[in-house]
Amino acid sequence: MDVRELIEMQLAFSKERFPRFWVIEDEKDLVLRLEYLTNALAGEVGEAANLVKKAVRSTVYGHGDVKLEDVREALEEEITDVFIYTLTIAGLLGLDLEKSYLAKLEKNKRRFTP
Repeated sequence: MDVRELIEMQLAFSKERFPRFWVIEDEKDLVLRLEYLTNALAGEVGEAANLVKKAVRSTVYGHGDVKLEDVREALEEEITDVFIYTLTIAGLLGLDLEKSYLAKLEKNKRRFTP
């Protein structure tokens, strides 16, 4: 399965479960949907960062007893939520995320040449 198929699958799910969200009549509706999704994405990134912070605080600084292994499953779920919102945003905007990723990877290879 490629990224395009994942985007299509996520959009189908989202449109089935949240049909009113996908009623987009003009640019204002589009940017409001984009605002919602980017805020949700930021929230999920924050939740993942908070789990890592707790593991660092405990493991590195000795405050608390949270180990990375203790939060690994929750971290996987938050990272998956980040991925879901990324797929949804790509679908909303009609992005070819796979093509964009490969182009960005080549750019980064040139940028970070040893």
